[in-house]
Order: sequence, then C-alpha cells, then structure tokens
Amino acid sequence: MAKKGKKGRTSRSKSGEWTMMEKGLLGLVVALAITATYAFMTNDEIVEVGTIETYAGKTDLRAGDAANSTYSFVRHLKEDYQVHIRYDVPYEGMVIQPIVHFKVWNETTGKTLIKETIVSTYDKNIRLDAEDAGTYEFIWWVDGPSGASRVEYDVLIQPTEKRT
Repeated sequence: MAKKGKKGRTSRSKSGEWTMMEKGLLGLVVALAITATYAFMTNDEIVEVGTIETYAGKTDLRAGDAANSTYSFVRHLKEDYQVHIRYDVPYEGMVIQPIVHFKVWNETTGKTLIKETIVSTYDKNIRLDAEDAGTYEFIWWVDGPSGASRVEYDVLIQPTEKRT
C-alpha cells in the first residue's frame, strides 16, 4: 500500500508560500524603511566618533647615556581632539636626579603644542583647533653627566564633541 500523505504535502500549491527571494526582499525593504525613518528623525549634523588612544607607562631616563637619555613617541592629532597629559617624576630621596625636560612639538612645522617645561608633576588638558592639527612628538629627556630619573606618564588622546 502506497503512502499518500507524502505526495499530498509536496503537491500543495506554492501560491500561498513565500519564496526565499521574496523573504529577502521584504527584509531589505523593512531595513531601508527603518533606516530612512531614523535618518529623517535625527539631526542633520553627523558627529564622527574617532578612536581613543591611551599611552601609559614608566620610563627610566639616564643622563650621560645617549641611548637612554630620551623617551618619545609620535602621534597624529586631529582637529577637535583633546589631549590629556599627566606625568610625574617621583623624588628618589637622597639620590641626585637629573632634571627631566618635557615638550610636545611638530618638528616639520615648528609648532609647539606644549613649551619645554621642567616641572616634576604635570597634569594638563589641551583642546586642539584646526591650526593645531598635525603630527607631534611627545618627548621627555634629561641632561647632565650622570644620574637617573623615572617618569610615570599617562597620555589620553580623544575626540571632543563637535562644536556648533
């Protein structure tokens, strides 16, 4: 005896069923409708959210040692970004420490974002404008014949809210 149930299911009319292509097109139309509605309801201003960069660590600078008397890194800073720089040169007691110099500048253009300073504790937030955008070197160095100083640094580079 033949099974008729299986044949009955396959002979059902496909006019009432959705094909995969129709389902895909319906999904695309719904997604476009939601996107268009969202775009219409939001402000015209588009705010680009960039990446947040952090650089933190410690470095020992040794006076009189050409390979270890400086520490630096170079970063490209964009318009409407801010840079929060914090560093500390801990006092080592009776040990004679060389003075640590710090500066942020653009060697190509000669633009200085932070003038040379010799303070042992630094904490400043700088907001960048269009004329400040560029590639800058963050550099710490020591001078003198001998001695060592440790620098504990924390640099945060992040986008700010767009100004209107």
